[in-house]
Amino acid sequence: MTNTILSRREVKKLLHFKSDTSLYTLEQRDKTFPQKIRIGLRRVGYRADEIHSWLESRRVERREVA
Repeated sequence: MTNTILSRREVKKLLHFKSDTSLYTLEQRDKTFPQKIRIGLRRVGYRADEIHSWLESRRVERREVA
């Protein structure tokens, strides 16, 4: 996977979140969630490979619990 940067909107779409607050709460509560990257004065992004790895780790974790 390339080192593309996902916008906040794209990450929210992947996670099925509707609000920025939901994403912010996840960032605060889950210390394993990838750190955001500042790409402008008022804009942040997330590395696509880190977001996809985090999602896969959640899937594996859910399978182990079930």
